[in-house]
Amino acid sequence: MSETPKTVSAKILRDFNDAGTEKRFTAGETVEMLRGEYNNFAAGGLVELVETAAPAATPETTPNKRG
Repeated sequence: MSETPKTVSAKILRDFNDAGTEKRFTAGETVEMLRGEYNNFAAGGLVELVETAAPAATPETTPNKRG
């Protein structure tokens, strides 16, 4: 079983200040944040998750489908 990462990459959707930490976030930037912070900001429509792209398959890593 894999562990859930403690941090996530999030894209800031609009400028805002976090009242609890007094951090300033600017629209358009991508930042690493704790999952709990992300969940709170996402609930308010302030951020969206940045998906990490899986590495492209290469012939060496693609299984041979011939039977």
